[in-house]
Amino acid sequence: MAQYRLATLDLSTRLALTLEMLMPRAARGWGRVTELAAAHQISRTRLYELRACGQAALLAALAPQAPGPRPAATTVTVDAAFIQRAIAVLATQRGSVRGIQLGLELLFQVSRSVGYISQTLIALGRRAMIQNATQVVPLPVLAEADEIFQGRQPCLTVVDGRSFLVLNLTPAAARDATTWGVTFLDLQARGIQFHDLASDGSTGIRAGAAAAHLAVPLRPDLFHLLDDAWRVGQRLERQAYQAMQLAERARRAAAEAQAAPRRRGPRLKVQVPLAEAIAQEAQAIQTYDLFVWLLDEVRQALEPLSGQGTLTAVTTARSTVETALALLATLPEQDVQALAQQLHAHLEALLAPLLWLEQTLAPYRQGLDPATEALILWAWQHRRALALTPGDGFPAHLRTTVQAFWTALSFFHRASSLAEALHSWLRPHLVLHRGLPPWLLPLLQLVWNHHAFSRGKRAGSSPLQLAGVSDAPTLAEAFDQLCTGLPVASSQPPRQYTLAEVFGLSLDEQAVLQLA
Repeated sequence: MAQYRLATLDLSTRLALTLEMLMPRAARGWGRVTELAAAHQISRTRLYELRACGQAALLAALAPQAPGPRPAATTVTVDAAFIQRAIAVLATQRGSVRGIQLGLELLFQVSRSVGYISQTLIALGRRAMIQNATQVVPLPVLAEADEIFQGRQPCLTVVDGRSFLVLNLTPAAARDATTWGVTFLDLQARGIQFHDLASDGSTGIRAGAAAAHLAVPLRPDLFHLLDDAWRVGQRLERQAYQAMQLAERARRAAAEAQAAPRRRGPRLKVQVPLAEAIAQEAQAIQTYDLFVWLLDEVRQALEPLSGQGTLTAVTTARSTVETALALLATLPEQDVQALAQQLHAHLEALLAPLLWLEQTLAPYRQGLDPATEALILWAWQHRRALALTPGDGFPAHLRTTVQAFWTALSFFHRASSLAEALHSWLRPHLVLHRGLPPWLLPLLQLVWNHHAFSRGKRAGSSPLQLAGVSDAPTLAEAFDQLCTGLPVASSQPPRQYTLAEVFGLSLDEQAVLQLA
């Protein structure tokens, strides 16, 4: 604790000196100030300063005040201790209503009832829903539609596959064609322009797109198809390791049987003879290696750019995929054969993005030499590392061609993996609240669309900015707009804290409501 400069002039002494200096001059006596200054080894000026401070404090304390209860303080000191306290509190409190209640008490010494917090969240959710619906996206979106369930209630999700912008995040009573059709119509009414639509095998999404007359290509989700293949690969890998273990045990048993001094104890038992175990081991390893190799060939054949840095031709991709699937069908595993049949059934849809890319760029590739085309594709592949914009470093007559190449490649779309990634972020919130309260999803959508990515290829930009919104508000501005003019849930005067003032508002720093 801070100490006074003069140890002899402690608080009680200062109070006594101040009270005596506040006495009238006649009551103090002539020369009393000089005597006090000499006794306490301070100047006469300091004594008069003490009198001025005491007089000002008494006037402030005894001045007439406004009638009624004293208003609550509206400021908070954000120092190092407060930041450490906030970090500790936010790290230990969950985003439930009671967690918010405890966080308010620990951080701001504010007591609010559960009903007050619940009603405030409901009002915030309504305003967030309106705020989300007013966002206009100027660029066409690569829509990814999927569903996430909490219990038996579905939540319909639509994400932009290029900007990671959440276009729709609403709970629904069903996931049939009517519900999805109304969702697509609402998005179109908001001005959303669909370039294509990627989804898994959900019949409701496809039927809803047809019912809404969504005249865009429907892409089968390559993410789910490869996820099924990954599970098959895991099983084959485990099977190969088990076969290797059995073969090694058979080898040890054969070596022990041929050893001259036989070891004590029972002989090592084996399930199959050595020759059969070695054959099973070789077969399991070969099956796994062939499966991984052929699946990788299918995956590489569907890429827009080949390994040589050129555009993938549809005829070449078709031939490669058909050959790989024919070889997969010869492997002695039923699930591998079923996977090959499933991929072959979706072959035309899997090749559709390559066909669209080839047809789109066909007018620009006429008269373009292979070396220049390879340079354009190389520049597109390294555009982030080199911080390039379309046309940088190319002659003026090639800039239109370069822009066409880059635009077409940016619209190449074939999976709904971003919708799955969003669901992995949503799942802890849904589990925490054990349901879908009406305020939760609109607030989460608001936070996601306005937050700036901290890492990856989208680092430094928010989904709204990546979607082409030039004047996209920051997350702090979005919360300021959300909370401005919000009616309070009780007659208690609100304490005016903005999220930007307290935390600077990043996605990792949960605010008073602990939304993110």
